[in-house]
Amino acid sequence: MKTALLTAFTVTSVLAAQTIAVVDSERIFDNLGEVTDATELLANEIQEWEAHADSLQNEIDAIENDLNYTMVMSPERRREREALLDVKSAELQDFLSRIFGPGGLVESRNIDLVSPIVARINEAVQEISLDEGYDIVLDTSGGLVVYVSNSMDITDMVLEKLSTGGSD
Repeated sequence: MKTALLTAFTVTSVLAAQTIAVVDSERIFDNLGEVTDATELLANEIQEWEAHADSLQNEIDAIENDLNYTMVMSPERRREREALLDVKSAELQDFLSRIFGPGGLVESRNIDLVSPIVARINEAVQEISLDEGYDIVLDTSGGLVVYVSNSMDITDMVLEKLSTGGSD
């Protein structure tokens, strides 16, 4: 109990000596056109990948229908169609895994599109923090801040810096 109180007191003392600001990264993302462009580009790419997956599924459905509704099919032809069904099913599963699975193309493409934007935001936050003398900047969209004075919110300054080209 004494250790917890001492730790809380120490943390409070350290924070009291700091200049703290907050930023709302969600609002920055909502107001940056680059984010909208990246989101639209990714959505279009996802739509293309989904169309390809749908096309593969349609091929599988056609083969299944052929197997289910063709009464007069030679055993050899049935084996060929079943083998083709297995190949197409595996192809679809592989495609879905490569594109939409963990570490897939959607995830890596999202990182490729968003990383430069996040880097610019972080750079703007760092520059403003240095210029304004802030020791700590907290992100209110992360849910880590319960209360903050509006006078400490530098979101508008970050948006202005980003809209004017960044580092001047």
